[in-house]
Amino acid sequence: MNEEKFLKCIVDNNRRRILECLGSSEKCVNDIIELTHLEQSLVSFHLKSLKACGLVKSRREGKKIMYKISHQGIIDALKFIKELSLEIKELCENNECN
Repeated sequence: MNEEKFLKCIVDNNRRRILECLGSSEKCVNDIIELTHLEQSLVSFHLKSLKACGLVKSRREGKKIMYKISHQGIIDALKFIKELSLEIKELCENNECN
């Protein structure tokens, strides 16, 4: 995957919320719904997209499908982006970005 495809995949806030939710441990759709407060259809849609991008892996466990992050670097990248955006926001609030 190139950086453009990666960035397109994480541009959606709901996808980032799902990735952050999966950052700590493997979860099923119901767990993700409970933690993110998103509707089941929306969670399933975004999981399909994240899986197609290679950011999420899945495996069957009985009747459940369990999802997890495909690489810890994804969570590290999301944390970096969040921290950087907060720093830039602070700079702009202090009129240092003009």
